[in-house]
Amino acid sequence: NAEPDMIYSGCNCGNCHLTILPTGDIYACRRLKSRVGNVFTDRIADVWTGKNMENYREYGKFEKCAKCELLRFCRGCPAVAYGTNGDFYGADPQCWKEC
Repeated sequence: NAEPDMIYSGCNCGNCHLTILPTGDIYACRRLKSRVGNVFTDRIADVWTGKNMENYREYGKFEKCAKCELLRFCRGCPAVAYGTNGDFYGADPQCWKEC
């Protein structure tokens, strides 16, 4: 009974976690330069629901994953895609699935 638009697993960037550094800087992903706020100047709830975080939730933009039936369970690693080809929404080169 999986809900069609629910994200269940896989990459959690923008989905269910944040990284907070000792400086207070908040990152969407600990593996990317993805600063979205600072706990000393921003409310975490505002950061979580804000535009900066929404950029990491645009699953339809993922080059390969958006077309894959495993999107809700995987989404690859956008940090690896970015590190490999400079595109956060690009295909994760670790992906084994042919879509």
